[in-house]
Amino acid sequence: MVKTTFVNGTTVTPDFLNAINDPTFDGQDLDGHFAKITNDDLSDTAGQIKPEWTTFRDTLKVQAATGLTCSHLGGSVILADGAIATISPANLSVANNTTNYIYVNEAGTVVVGVLLLVRCTPLAKVITSAGSISSIVDLRPRFQIQPRANTIASFGSGGYEGDLTISSNQSLSGVRFVRNFTVSAGVTLTVSGFLQIIASGNIAIDGTITITPAIPGGRGFSGNFPSPGLVVADSGLGYGGGGGHNSSAAPIYPYSFSGSPNPGSGGAAGIATLSISATPAFATSRGGFGGGFFTCDAAGTITITGGIYCNGGDAISGVVDSDDGASIALAGGGGGSGGLIWLKSLLGITATAAAVLSAKGGNGAAGSRFNYANSAGGGAGGGGGYIVLQSPSTNTTGATINLVGGAGGIGAGTPPGIGSSLGGSYGGQSGAPSNGNGGSGTSGQLVLQSFLPI
Repeated sequence: MVKTTFVNGTTVTPDFLNAINDPTFDGQDLDGHFAKITNDDLSDTAGQIKPEWTTFRDTLKVQAATGLTCSHLGGSVILADGAIATISPANLSVANNTTNYIYVNEAGTVVVGVLLLVRCTPLAKVITSAGSISSIVDLRPRFQIQPRANTIASFGSGGYEGDLTISSNQSLSGVRFVRNFTVSAGVTLTVSGFLQIIASGNIAIDGTITITPAIPGGRGFSGNFPSPGLVVADSGLGYGGGGGHNSSAAPIYPYSFSGSPNPGSGGAAGIATLSISATPAFATSRGGFGGGFFTCDAAGTITITGGIYCNGGDAISGVVDSDDGASIALAGGGGGSGGLIWLKSLLGITATAAAVLSAKGGNGAAGSRFNYANSAGGGAGGGGGYIVLQSPSTNTTGATINLVGGAGGIGAGTPPGIGSSLGGSYGGQSGAPSNGNGGSGTSGQLVLQSFLPI
C-alpha cells in the first residue's frame, strides 16, 4: 500500500496498523517499510550487537600494514591440553617474494613460517613480492574440515625438531620428530638398525639410505675343539630366525611386518663334524644378520629419487686355521632375511624411475671340508623383507623394487654328508637346508595400501 499521508481527520485503517506492526527495513517508502539499517544506526556501546559481532568476526584477523609488515588482532585459542591462551595484538614481519603462513602454534604463540604445521590454528596466507604484501588469504578455521585428532599422532608430528637435511655422509638412528626431512643427492645416510622419521611436512630422499642389518644370526663356534664329534651351532634371532641344523628341517614361514618388533630375522650358524688326530683350530659358519627397518610418517608428500637399502646380511663361511690332520666338514650358515621399508604419507608417495627400494634376503654361506670324505651342505638363503607404501596416491612407475630372497650357498662334495642351516624368514621364507647346495630364499612382499585423503 502507498504510504499514507495524515492530515486532520484522516482515518487510521486496520491495514495501516497491521503494516506498521510488522515493519520491513528495505528502503522503500511504503506504509510499514523503512530505511535500511546500517552500522551508523547501531550503538557502539560495549555489550551491544555491533561491538559484540565485530569483536567475534575480527578475532586474530591478519591485515597488511606497511612494506613487509602485517598485523594481527587479539583473541584466544584453546590449546591441546585444554588451556586457553590469550593473544594480544601484534605486528609481524614476513619474508619477501614468497608465500608466508601465519598460525598459532601448540604453545599458543603466533608465528610466521613457510608451511603450516599439522598441529596449529591457521590464521592467514600472506603472499609477498618486491618488498610488499601482494595478498592476504584468511585461513581462520570457521567452516574448515579438520583432520581427526587421533590421526595426527600417526601421520606427522608437530615438527618439533625443525627441518632435518642430511647434506653430508653421516650416521643416524632412533626416532626423529621433524618438519621436513631431506637426504641430499650424492649423500649416503647410514642407519644403525632402525630409523623412524615423523614429519609434519614433506620427505625427499634424493641420496642413499643404507640400513645396516640389525638382528643377529647364529654365532657359531670358534676355537680349538678338544674331542671328535658334532659341533652344534646357534639359531638366528627374530620371529622367523633360522633354526635348522640338518637337511630335514622345514623352513620357517613368513610373519607380519606390522607386529612388534618390526625387523627381519637372522640366519642360523652352520654345524661342523670332525675326527681328531690333534687339536684343530676352526670356526663354524656364522648366520647372516636380519635386516633392520626404516619407517616414515609424513603429513605431506614422500618423494624418492635416490635409494633405500634395507637388505639382510650374508652368512659368513667357516674356516679352518689349523687342521693338524683332522677330518673336518663345515656346513654353511643361513642368510639373514631382508628388513622393512615402511613409508606412510597423508598426501602421496612418488618413487621415480631413478629410485631403488631394496629389502632382499642375505645369501647362505658355502660348505667346506678338509680331509673329509662326505659332503658339507651350503647354507639356505634368507627370505626377502617387506616394502610397504601407504598413501592416498602412490606412483612407483619405473622404480626398482628388489625383494628377492638370498641365494643358497654351494655345497662341498657329493651328498650324503652334513646338512646346512636355515636362513631367516620375514616377508619371504628361508630357502631349504641341504647337504648339497642350499636352497634360495623366497621373495618378500610389496604392500600397497590406498586410503581416502584426510
